[in-house]
Amino acid sequence: MKPFLFLVIFSLLIGSINAQNHQDLVKIGDELVIGKPSGVIYKNINVTRKNFIIKRGGIANISTLENSVVTVTKISHSDNPIITFKKSNGRKFFRVYKTLTAELNGAINTGEMALYTR
Repeated sequence: MKPFLFLVIFSLLIGSINAQNHQDLVKIGDELVIGKPSGVIYKNINVTRKNFIIKRGGIANISTLENSVVTVTKISHSDNPIITFKKSNGRKFFRVYKTLTAELNGAINTGEMALYTR
């Protein structure tokens, strides 16, 4: 029983050490690419609900975010960093919003965002 308990505690410690913090990888001005949502909707990218986009006169097509290249404009330095980003081509998201926000670690871990390589 003791070796099993030791193995469980050891694996938990290793798992917490390997928890990735992507805050050091991304700086202001870096480019990221938005990937597919981890479910039906984006869980780590804060996308406004469709009715608010339509009320502001935009086009509420969430699939237009996929493969968009974005530039990081602001990073909150905390345990769970939130980034603010804009489109690299200068256009607006859904023809309405200049910037969006995302939880950096969750978005990169789930594949909703990735570092952009040319």
